[in-house]
Amino acid sequence: MKIAYLGNDNLSCKGIYYILESCFPEDQVLFSTIKNAHIPLNKEYCDVVIVDCEGIDSCLDEVIGCFRDTEVPLLALAAHENFLKQLHQEIPGLRGMVNRNGHADFFIKAINVVMDGGYCYSWSVFGSFNGIRGGLNEKMYEKAGLTRREREILELCLAGETNKAISIKLSRSEKTISAHKYNILRKLGMKGWQLKIR
Repeated sequence: MKIAYLGNDNLSCKGIYYILESCFPEDQVLFSTIKNAHIPLNKEYCDVVIVDCEGIDSCLDEVIGCFRDTEVPLLALAAHENFLKQLHQEIPGLRGMVNRNGHADFFIKAINVVMDGGYCYSWSVFGSFNGIRGGLNEKMYEKAGLTRREREILELCLAGETNKAISIKLSRSEKTISAHKYNILRKLGMKGWQLKIR
């Protein structure tokens, strides 16, 4: 596996690069600064790109331009969710954004989730998009391989509906709803997680 890490030339970014090298000793980890990215961003050259959003304010449009047409899965690191909506709307390959000040274990798990085709966020994507429909789109559903019924259940679940309420609305048993939730999490690469089963 080849991981491309784009950050700044400072101590904290070098620390993140060290974590990547330590946690993926069998893989190739490439480093480049965001402003001078010389890494070709295609699937032949790297399997996942990690973009550190620290100090990205001054070159955000250039960064978006670099990633707008790439199909390589992208994971963003940020101290807060300010760029989440804009990056999500303009970079189709964005598979997640994790807190750069969070635990290293979560960061490494997020990379593995993204590598397996899933999505991983430290913040609520749905709150950032002011509603569920704004955050989810057909392309995301297709990439995850969710069926029409799974999409319905995911949206109801994210709206705060209980298993019982979903089962009544969809005329299915609670056991069937739980099975669908399990499949949704598996397809999203989040098999060990829970979708608020109530």
